Amino acid sequence: MSVLARDLCADPALLSIAAAQEQAAVLVAGPVEDELVPLRELAGRVSSESVATPTPLPPFDHSAMDGYALAGLGRSHVVRARLAAGAEETPTLVPGEAARILTGAPMPAGAIAVVMQERVRREGDRITLEADVEAGANIRRRGEDVAAGEVIVPAAVRLDARHIAILAAAGVTQARVRRRVRIGVLSTGDELARPGEPLTPGRIHDANRPMLMAILNRPSHEIVDLGVAPDEPAALRRLLLDAAARCDAIVTSGATSVGDEDHLAAAVFAGGGRLELARVALKPGKPVVAGTLRGAVLIGLPGNPFAALVAHVLVGRVALERLAGLAPKPLRPLPASAGFSQKGPGGRTEFAPAALRGVDERGLMVVEKLGRGGSARLAPLIAADGLAVIPAGRADIRIGDPIGFLPFEAAAEL
Repeated sequence: MSVLARDLCADPALLSIAAAQEQAAVLVAGPVEDELVPLRELAGRVSSESVATPTPLPPFDHSAMDGYALAGLGRSHVVRARLAAGAEETPTLVPGEAARILTGAPMPAGAIAVVMQERVRREGDRITLEADVEAGANIRRRGEDVAAGEVIVPAAVRLDARHIAILAAAGVTQARVRRRVRIGVLSTGDELARPGEPLTPGRIHDANRPMLMAILNRPSHEIVDLGVAPDEPAALRRLLLDAAARCDAIVTSGATSVGDEDHLAAAVFAGGGRLELARVALKPGKPVVAGTLRGAVLIGLPGNPFAALVAHVLVGRVALERLAGLAPKPLRPLPASAGFSQKGPGGRTEFAPAALRGVDERGLMVVEKLGRGGSARLAPLIAADGLAVIPAGRADIRIGDPIGFLPFEAAAEL
């Protein structure tokens, strides 16, 4: 069983990861509207309806290899024609006749098999088979891949090269997909400066907004840079209301806790919105908020960069996927073996930057935690191969204990 499937949460004051995901999902009444998009622009978009092929695939019987199309299974045949891929006219063969045929060429009428060219001896216009061949051998039949009218692309999937290939093969030139979800990304905090701005005492460069914009930058999204909001309730309320008028969703970072300068909840309530402050059984990323404001979904992530990353992958993405027309994709860490020891994470599932260090005697990947911990640390991520997933409820973790591992490639697809 997955380390997340058990959804252990020892602290009743904390919201389980599954419950937090459900809370985020129910904020979304349904996906955004759809639109008709040409084939060349479909990659990365989300299908809004299933697509059936108007033609069988393949569209005609053809040879699966270079050889000879045979009318009959006798040993000797007279070669009457040569057929290559794209041939528009084919002869009708009678028993004892054959046609030289190349891969992809249409089968001539009367032919019942194709013999590989390596299994014949040819002398002039006559071939002699050097091995037996069965009826139907090496023929790709019309519709054996997909019958006409069969669904080739289902609804609610993110289209990639595989989908584009089969749509093109079927002659489909356009498809209906969800329009791009407009997502505003906002950082909060007086201490934040834009990258490149000189730092005055007490200020740091904003890493969260560029990071989140990079995570969310995909063909199914339209990203709106909302900048940095000051720690001032009225200004934050104005920024959020303006964003709600322009965006389907607002993703913020910072101000999600209950400190003196954490004004996100007050600003949302003052703007007529609703917000649930959730302490999620997640380490890092415990303070996550989800709500709505003037029709826009709002996801509030923690201010520390690594915590914001983890909270987005575990909670925030669920609402955004539903807006985009996708069924939320479950998080399935790979089984792994701990290459470290530590105190257990208590009632929270812990995520930590980790590197792969080979395979143990059980065939499990050995995972080593990197860095000294801390939700504000970014350097360990650079050397990491992914995230160690340490299940909640463990008293302690010893070397060799089973844990989970989430490769960055898998996290990026969420």
